Amino acid sequence: MDKIETTTRRRRKGRSSSRRRRQGARGPAGLVATALALLCACAFSTPAATALTPDGTSSFCIFHSFFLSFFLSSGSHALSPSLADEPLTHRFLLAGEALLELKLAFNATVHHRLTSWRRSDPNPCVWEGISCSVPDLRVQSINLPYMQLGGIISPSIGRLDKLQRLALHQNSLHGPIPAEIKNCTELRAIYLRANYLQGGIPSEIGELVHLTILDLSSNLLRGTIPASIGSLTHLRFLNLSTNFFSGEIPNVGVLGAFKSSSFVGNLELCGLSIQKACRGTLGFPAVLPHSDPLSSAGGVSPISNNNKKTSRFLNGVVIGSMSTLALALIAVLGFLWICLLSRKKSVGGNYVKMDKKTVPDGAKLVTYQWNLPYSSSEIIRRLELLDEEDVVGCGGFGTVYRMVMDDGTSFAVKRIDLSRQSRDRTMEKELEFLGSIRHINLVTLRGYCRLLPAAKLLVYDFVELGSLDCYLHGDGQEDQPLNWNARMKIALGSARGLAYLHHDCSPGIVHRDIKASNILLDRSLEPRVSDFGLAKLLVDNAAAHVTTVVAGTFGYLAPEYLQNGHATEKSDVYSFGVLLLELVTGKRPTDSCFIKKGLNIVGWLNTLTGEHRLEDIVDERCGDVEVEAVEAILDIAAMCTDADPAQRPSMSAVLKMLEEEILSPCMSELCYEQHLEL
Repeated sequence: MDKIETTTRRRRKGRSSSRRRRQGARGPAGLVATALALLCACAFSTPAATALTPDGTSSFCIFHSFFLSFFLSSGSHALSPSLADEPLTHRFLLAGEALLELKLAFNATVHHRLTSWRRSDPNPCVWEGISCSVPDLRVQSINLPYMQLGGIISPSIGRLDKLQRLALHQNSLHGPIPAEIKNCTELRAIYLRANYLQGGIPSEIGELVHLTILDLSSNLLRGTIPASIGSLTHLRFLNLSTNFFSGEIPNVGVLGAFKSSSFVGNLELCGLSIQKACRGTLGFPAVLPHSDPLSSAGGVSPISNNNKKTSRFLNGVVIGSMSTLALALIAVLGFLWICLLSRKKSVGGNYVKMDKKTVPDGAKLVTYQWNLPYSSSEIIRRLELLDEEDVVGCGGFGTVYRMVMDDGTSFAVKRIDLSRQSRDRTMEKELEFLGSIRHINLVTLRGYCRLLPAAKLLVYDFVELGSLDCYLHGDGQEDQPLNWNARMKIALGSARGLAYLHHDCSPGIVHRDIKASNILLDRSLEPRVSDFGLAKLLVDNAAAHVTTVVAGTFGYLAPEYLQNGHATEKSDVYSFGVLLLELVTGKRPTDSCFIKKGLNIVGWLNTLTGEHRLEDIVDERCGDVEVEAVEAILDIAAMCTDADPAQRPSMSAVLKMLEEEILSPCMSELCYEQHLEL
């Protein structure tokens, strides 16, 4: 890790040096040299290479003479304040102060970002990610995506009144969108997707009359969508997907022109744009014809006194219709309730009870190279006896049973239902590949029993203590809490299993659903990763015609995976980073303590680290732990949960960092086992 940091510093130093050289070229000496070069170019340029104006003058020379005179003047303003006029110097000062407040709010200094933003350079137009307009040199664009910025967006953004483009996407920003953004009256484009912003959309955003692009997707925003957005007549692109917005989408102005793709992933939204009726309306208009003027909307007029009979008639029709619908609804619910009761009483239910109809006489048992010491008929007989009392879990891919053989050996049996479109032979090859994988930190697939063409029972080794999720968060575990060393052992073993899937299997396996409930623990607290390969087996084959199918658990999913549905090894790395944070904090990724604030575990951690509240991060059940050890693990987790997938380390690199941190200075396995006090 030291080598990584040293290399990173050298790269930053190199970039800073090259940036200083470029900035130095803008100084007076550099500008004079540029002037001489341009004059020489004009003098020696050939007619073939230079366009001539009607009077025979070289347009190349005219352009560059203008270019030269402009930069000689602006350069002296920027780098020699004593020679600058007062308005320009004052303008730079105001813009620089606003940007430095933004930098402070981004926690950029803590994370060594935006190093070129400093008071010693009075010209913000040459700072990283900043572009200025010509010739008035006002800040026109802030372009800082994929910069690992944390913290909040400071209200000082409103002081950049000539800003036209704000691009802060794919970072780790949290907090609200400041209402002061309304003061940036020239804004054309806002890109804030893939952060952890919370709160609502400020209604003041409707005052940005020039706005053409608004992308707030993949955040933690909630509340209603303000109708003021409908007044943005120039708006051509709107993306509010994958948030927590609720209520009716206002069908006003330009808002009515955007389709469901602009709002997908907000389960509580309704309205015409997504063709989803709002709850409570039963198909009737939101404002009934007899509403008073104060409650009328959408062009519906109140009923006059001259139409009381008509009003009473309409009231009768509406009440009668609603009564009929209510009676029909009660009848349907009663029928469903009776069906549910009879389903619960049935001992032959297909969901949990697997009788001889579920496991037919001609069932085929397939085992892999680690032959089971039981006959096929014996295993099938045991499968036939499984019922609801043997259920030990219901995961995303099927129900899990515990099957106990006559000699007391236990196996885990997972029933999976396959798509009818999937080809059975392809499935069998996939299962054969998964059955060939063996690693101490992976749950071993022993074989499968083929039932109907669209269902299989997968037979795994049974892992005694159950899932990390139950052990870490379940009831009754307070008497045996996981101390820090135990958690680090689990982190290290899980990393080894995942790294094996990524780098040692051929082809490599992307898990897609790394989470605490898919990490199983044996009696020595050795972790075993489960459910690997099932996402590809089930989701991809069941939806081969869909390119953006997301398989996974909210809170663990990488932002880009949520956005485009394409799983990669780096999305697994993100999920593993969340798992590390869960081990350190003892909190689920969607714990209510920060979900109520509109955050997840990554955004919550960014908030606390920015406030230097390390004592509030570590689970008190960890016992005594050194601050340096916690900081090292949090640094690794931060790298894993980087908003930019390209900046995340590979699992092999993560494993190496964990081994250096956890096993050092005792690098041997024996020393490590002795070091753990479990």
